[in-house]
Amino acid sequence: MAKCTICTSRKGKRKCKTTETFICSLCCGESRTEGKCAGCSFFKPAAATRNYRSVPYFTTQEMADNPIHERIADVIESTLCQVWAKDPQNVNDRTAARLVELMIDKYHFNDEAPQADSPVQEEGFRLFLQETGKTFSQIHPEQVVKVLAAVYRSIQRRTIGGASYLQFVSQFTGINPGV
Repeated sequence: MAKCTICTSRKGKRKCKTTETFICSLCCGESRTEGKCAGCSFFKPAAATRNYRSVPYFTTQEMADNPIHERIADVIESTLCQVWAKDPQNVNDRTAARLVELMIDKYHFNDEAPQADSPVQEEGFRLFLQETGKTFSQIHPEQVVKVLAAVYRSIQRRTIGGASYLQFVSQFTGINPGV
């Protein structure tokens, strides 16, 4: 196998769409851009590789000690339960987590229009923006992000599949699908 045509020190194992030569995985990763690599099997948009668990968050104790944080979380969880109540057959904990990811995309990663993966998520995100808009506009974005991340971590901790997290928080929000 030939050497990488960029660094010339490692084996070139990937056929580069741009250079039409073989390059190593390190050089591929370092030189990859959306403009020249779109359509390549090795290219993934930045949004696809985001680590939502590394977003700054409030601890459980910080959430409990601050009524403002709790109010923000109540708005988020009530909205998630509203989405679930509207479509219990298609909405589950994974949908709830994805909706929170979309909100983190908007408030933390500053995405203009975060991309939903399905019509159910699109509708849920629209409702999310509608329901949280007034509350979030009055609060510093960093606080919103930290509460969103705390709720996201809560979803990850509480879910055991299906809608277990949503069933749990519906006890506090009073919003459930009634099925």
